[in-house]
Amino acid sequence: MKVGDVKDVVAWVNVMPGPGSAPTLHVTGKVTAPSPCHQVLAEFDGFDKSEPPVYRVKVVLGEQQGLCPQVLTDKEFHYVERNYAGNSKQLRVLSDTDGKTVDIQTVS
Repeated sequence: MKVGDVKDVVAWVNVMPGPGSAPTLHVTGKVTAPSPCHQVLAEFDGFDKSEPPVYRVKVVLGEQQGLCPQVLTDKEFHYVERNYAGNSKQLRVLSDTDGKTVDIQTVS
């Protein structure tokens, strides 16, 4: 277990019909971080230059103020993009030290 290890990544687009609904991309997973003093933020990181393009999500560890024991734990993250109109078939989650690529599933 190392800081930044990415695991258990799942990505899906929810295209369920209904009033006010829009395709929404969801990404969940875990990243290893010192706990309890670090928060995990997942954010869009562009597209790989591959064909077809691979959607990228970066997980960033934010350190809180004060003294903190450095106990490693797997912290969950969840990324959401509403009104997703992309055509990527795969998604890559990156940390500073690791990365995982998964297929994007469609839920209808």
